[in-house]
Amino acid sequence: MQLCRATKRTPSQVWAGLRFLRKVAVKQGLPPVTYSRREGFQMSEESEVWIAYEHAIFEAELHRVTNFITGIIAPHAEKAPDDEWIRLVLDQLGGVKATLEVLTRMER
Repeated sequence: MQLCRATKRTPSQVWAGLRFLRKVAVKQGLPPVTYSRREGFQMSEESEVWIAYEHAIFEAELHRVTNFITGIIAPHAEKAPDDEWIRLVLDQLGGVKATLEVLTRMER
């Protein structure tokens, strides 16, 4: 990672710094810090940049939630179909997944 080499910091230190920068930017009314593979990190005033970043985050979260449901929640529900907890989790995560699917399908 270029920032790690340039700052001589570990990846976790760089990410902590970026999280801090995002919080400071919001408090000071600056544009959000976004990231793309093509542009890297930036603070852009263009809403298209924000939307592209948000879309990428929604896609990543959809992937994570889908994998969690498939790999952990569904097998638990199969083994314990009467378990109230797992039914609640499955229902709620199903709603989250549906929302993320809608957000990732929307045109930018």
